[in-house]
Formats: sequence, C-alpha cells, structure tokens
Amino acid sequence: MRLARFICGLLLNLTLALPAYAQPDQGKIAFLKEDYQTALQIWGPQAERGDAAAQNGLGRLYGNGLGVPRDIEMAISWFRKAADQNYPNAQRNLAVIFSGGEDIPQDLPQSNILFQKAVTGFREAADQGDPSAQYWLGSMYAAGQGIDPDIEQANVWFRKAIDGFRKAAEQGDPSAQYSLGRMYSDGRGVDPNIDQAIVWLAKAAEQGVVSAQLDLADFYTYEQYDRRDGVQAFKWFTRAAEQGNVRGEYRLGIIYSEGVFVPRDMEKATYWFQKATAQ
Repeated sequence: MRLARFICGLLLNLTLALPAYAQPDQGKIAFLKEDYQTALQIWGPQAERGDAAAQNGLGRLYGNGLGVPRDIEMAISWFRKAADQNYPNAQRNLAVIFSGGEDIPQDLPQSNILFQKAVTGFREAADQGDPSAQYWLGSMYAAGQGIDPDIEQANVWFRKAIDGFRKAAEQGDPSAQYSLGRMYSDGRGVDPNIDQAIVWLAKAAEQGVVSAQLDLADFYTYEQYDRRDGVQAFKWFTRAAEQGNVRGEYRLGIIYSEGVFVPRDMEKATYWFQKATAQ
C-alpha cells in the first residue's frame, strides 16, 4: 500500500470541523470539495507566514500528491513546521508516517513521542470545547496511540465531539455535517444509525463535500445497508465524478458499461473510464 493511501485512510484531520465559533477555513473547504489547486493557493501564503493549520494542510497535499506532485519529504517538512508549533494534528500525522516505515525508515520511538505530544495538545483543545480535538482524543484512546487504550474514555470524548459537531452542523458548517454523519455511520459515541448518517451526509454532500457524496452513493448502492436506491446512487456518483473524483468517475464507467441503474451506454462508459485513468 502506498503511503499516500495510508495517509488518506488515517489522517482525516481536515474533514473534521472547526469549533462552532471559529471562522471557516476556506482552504479546508476547498480541500473537502477536492479543489486542491484552490486549497494550495490559499494555504501556501498562510503556511509561509507561519500558520500551523495551513502548514498541516500543505503536508496533506504533498503527502498524498493532491494538486501537486507527491513529495513525502516536502510533506514531512510542512508537518514538522506545524508540529514544532505544537499543532497536534501535525504531530499525529508525523507519528503515523514514522510508524509506517514505508517511504521512510520506521522510527517507533519518534512516533511514540509524537503521539504523546498529540494527545497532550488534543486534550488541551478538547477541554476548551473543540469538537475536532475531542474526536481525535477519543480516537487516540480507542487506538492506544500515545496513551493506554481505554474504550470508555474514547466514548466519553466521542460523545462530547458529537455535541460540538451538531452545533456547528446546524449552523451549516459542511465539515461538521460530514463529521457528524460519519460518527453516526461508524457508531462512534452513539449506536450506528444509517438514517441519521444519511441526513447529515446529504447536507454536506449538497455543499460539495466529495467524501460525503461517495458515502451516500455507497449507502444507496450496496445491499448491506438496506437503502438501495439506483436514482440516488447514480446522482451522488455523478456529483463526485463531476468534481473530478477518480472513484466517482470509475464507478460511473462501471454503471454505464454494465447498465446498472441506467441504460447501458458504452460511449459514456468509455468517457468516464478514460477520465479516471487519466488521473
């Protein structure tokens, strides 16, 4: 597995909401919409001025090759700049990289130090009511990263995060809407509730959050969720594909080539397959 995919799977910091009282991060909003060039244009100057959140964002872009050529050394450089300012998201991101041992030699002692620092930083912010920090503190308790595993404590912080995300989501924050939807779908701090997940994911998806669009498409596609709806699945895969998401493009190719949800159309299938492979 490429480290880029490893980072994508684990480092969800930018999908989690700012506190309800914070000003929207336009770079993060662009990132959620997979408009990586805009995110780069916004975060680049901010990062050069020393903004830790923007530096962490650039680390995400370079680590995953999003809007820029993939460059793990550049990613580490930006993460380190933010981590040196005690930005816990970046400390955790570096810890994950050092623990992976894929593109760089594994360094578990350094990883453990960084995880512990991230726990401290997340706890400080969580105690001040930041739902993103509350979520990440819960996640680190659940995974035993930088702290002894404690599912009871993890759920305490997840429940606090849900309350904070809900307040921001009700004010229209797309990141909070997505985060709340995922917590309902994953059953973090609550019993899994697909119906509630769909409610909040749909609100985020309508605002262009691509991950929410794909989650909805999956709910409406696969029998295991008992929500199969071809019209809705096609709608959300199309929305994601039209925003340039490679998985959405590939799924549309499959849909048209197999005649699933829509009449079979090999010309359209070829178009979307070519779009996907071009990435």
